[in-house]
Amino acid sequence: MTTGDRKSRIESGLLNIWYEGQKPGLLAGFTLNLLESVYKGLRWATRQNSKSYAAKKTCQPPVLVVGNLIAGGAGKTPIVMAICQHARARGDQVGIVSRGYGRSEKAPILIDPAQNAPAASNAGDEPLFLSRETGCPVAVCADRNQAVRLLLTHFPDLKLIVSDDGLQHHKLARQLEWVVFDRRAHGNGRMLPAGPLREPLSRLNSVDAVLCSNISPESLSKSLNWPSRDNWHAIHVQLTGFRQLSSGIFLTLEQAVQQWKALKLLAFTGLADPSKLFDAIRSAGLHLEASRGLPDHFSYPEDFCAQFDQDVLITSGKDAVKLNPSDPKVWVAEISVKLPPALTKALEDCIGPTID
Repeated sequence: MTTGDRKSRIESGLLNIWYEGQKPGLLAGFTLNLLESVYKGLRWATRQNSKSYAAKKTCQPPVLVVGNLIAGGAGKTPIVMAICQHARARGDQVGIVSRGYGRSEKAPILIDPAQNAPAASNAGDEPLFLSRETGCPVAVCADRNQAVRLLLTHFPDLKLIVSDDGLQHHKLARQLEWVVFDRRAHGNGRMLPAGPLREPLSRLNSVDAVLCSNISPESLSKSLNWPSRDNWHAIHVQLTGFRQLSSGIFLTLEQAVQQWKALKLLAFTGLADPSKLFDAIRSAGLHLEASRGLPDHFSYPEDFCAQFDQDVLITSGKDAVKLNPSDPKVWVAEISVKLPPALTKALEDCIGPTID
C-alpha cells in the first residue's frame, strides 16, 4: 500500500466516524479521545480564542475570510466565487488568497488570469478553478500574509481580498469573517481528530455571518443544537447545466435530460462531500448508471477517464482542472450561487462606494 493509499484510507475512516455515525474500535476510540483532549489543551495553552478576536481589524484593502469550523469542505468555494462575481459586477477589482491544498510546490505562486495558468499540481485545484471562474488573480501560499503581499505587489489597486479558508489563520488580519456550513453541520459534534470541529461552536458568536449552504438556518440550528441569529443566512447553490470540457458547449438541465436520456451516465468527483454532486444530478432528472466518490483533492492519473465505458462522464469544475481537456465524454457540472441582499449589502459597505 502506497503512502497516498494509506492516507486516503485513514481519511475515509475518519469521515465515516465524523459524519456517518460509525463507531471506532476500542483502540482507535481510545486514541481519538486522547488526541482530542490534547488538541483542546493546545488550543487553551496557545490562547486560540483570544487570537481569533485579535485578528479582526480594519484592513486596506479589506479582507474577507470565508471559512468553516469543520475540517474538510463545507461549500466555501462556490461562496468565494459568488462574492468575487458580485464585486466585479460592481466594477471592483478583487483578489483571492488560498493555501492551495494538495499542491506539490511550497513556494508562493500567483495565478494571473491574463497569463498562462500553472498546472493544477503546482497551484492547487481550488485556486486554479477560482481564477478561471471569476477572472480574479489568486495568490497561493500556506502563509496567507505572504499571499496577500504577493497579490498587492502585482495588483496594488485591489478593492477587496477574499481568503478561501483561513479562519483559523490568525496571523491574517481580516475585516469580515463568514462561516459556511452545509447539510452535514458539525458531524458528531466533537473536536479534532475525534470529530471534524476545528473550533468550538462558541466561535460563531464572533463571526460576522453564518452561511447555511442548501440548508435552512432553522435546520442548521437544530442540527448544531445552537441558537440561530439574525446574521445566519440561507445560501442556495444550484446546478444550472453542464459544459463539455473539450469544446465548451453548454447544455441546460432540460437539454441534458433530453439529449442524454438514451445514454449511460457516470459521475465522479473528489469533493469533500461527493453526494452533493450526485444528488443534484439525480434531482435534475438524470439517471446515473454509476457514481464514484473520490478522496478530496484527488490527484488524477492522465488516463483516469479511459477506464469508464459510459457515454457521458460528469464531474465538478474543481475536478475538471486536473483532467485531460480533450476528452469529449467529460462534462462539467455548472453551478450558480445568489447571495442574499443582507450579505451583498455587508460586502458593499465593507468595500465602500464605487466611483462612476
